[in-house]
Amino acid sequence: MAVFAGPNNRNCKTASELLTAFPNLAGQDNYYMLYPQGPNSAGVVVWCDMTTDGGGWMMIARSHPTVVNYGSTNWGWRGGEIGGVRDFSQAYQLGWWTFFNGNTTFSSYIFGNRNNINNNTWGPFIYKVTISDYTTFTTSDTQQGGTSYTTLKSNTNVYGSTSFPGMQGAIGYPISGTSSNFYYMRDCCGFAGYGAFATSMGTTYCSNTSVQFYSGPWCNGATTDGSGNFVQGGSSLASNTGGTNQYMIMVK
Repeated sequence: MAVFAGPNNRNCKTASELLTAFPNLAGQDNYYMLYPQGPNSAGVVVWCDMTTDGGGWMMIARSHPTVVNYGSTNWGWRGGEIGGVRDFSQAYQLGWWTFFNGNTTFSSYIFGNRNNINNNTWGPFIYKVTISDYTTFTTSDTQQGGTSYTTLKSNTNVYGSTSFPGMQGAIGYPISGTSSNFYYMRDCCGFAGYGAFATSMGTTYCSNTSVQFYSGPWCNGATTDGSGNFVQGGSSLASNTGGTNQYMIMVK
């Protein structure tokens, strides 16, 4: 069941607004009902991270290694609703463009490794990107950079750098990227098919020892142990570039 923060939470369009209205929710990551289209509309159940970097984050995408036929619904910044937030048998997408765009905006997003295939906990890496302009980001089919890049969580025993991974340094292409079914993330130089697909984070350089840490901690596949935990470790192709290729993306 979704958690209801109180009788006035119908006025809360986002997790950030919910946390401001109910500061006692700090540290209480959970499913919450939000009302992006106003208090008299149907609510949307959202997984909210009320802990990381001050809390107030809303999950918009969660990968899954299983290939599912999504039909005409696209994966990406302007994609529609896919799966269910409490269904861990397939990839999930909130459908920001369907429910939230036009009613509210976001100024930053975080992304990082999944910890367990059966829940919404973070793995050992979380990165934050602050975007320069929401309208440009969501409507201009051009490559953009963020205004700041921050490492919020890292483990050098798994991935040998605490720096923000350069391969995810350029974003944008919300139209052509969505049409190609992924959240575009690349280092530079124009459009190419790298970024967050429904089944994994697509990157490169994992086997190139001279620039191996540019790839980000996505080179270790999607192996799980007997408890559903993703096995975070070094890549077989290049030492200490591990993590997994399974991810979550959240916005605020």
